[in-house]
Amino acid sequence: MMFVTLIACSSQTITPDIGLLDLKATIGPLCSVEPCNRTTDDIRKVYEAYTFTIKEAKTGKVVLEKTLTYNGTNGVLTSTEMSVGAYELDFTPKTFFTKQGFPRPFIIEKSKTTQLDISIDTGIR
Repeated sequence: MMFVTLIACSSQTITPDIGLLDLKATIGPLCSVEPCNRTTDDIRKVYEAYTFTIKEAKTGKVVLEKTLTYNGTNGVLTSTEMSVGAYELDFTPKTFFTKQGFPRPFIIEKSKTTQLDISIDTGIR
């Protein structure tokens, strides 16, 4: 009788394929008439009230939920590392004006940056 014992040792770490997501969101109109005299702090609060949710397209599993950051011009989520795959982007809060086109599908590719430009209509007229 012969016994063979195999022992495998490896110090190599397997890392998933990664890509980046850069998201830019424009929210408006913020006033019913121009010129809009809201303060920068008021505008920042409007942008930071929105939370984006990213789910795996196949499973619906939430992989990221993050509040926008206001950069003085737009809301942004920048250089967010994600595993390669198909996803859906959605956000809250929702209104009658913002339901169309969401959830929005997108794909993360290995070693590439996926850029999404989102426009949210507040319905303010």
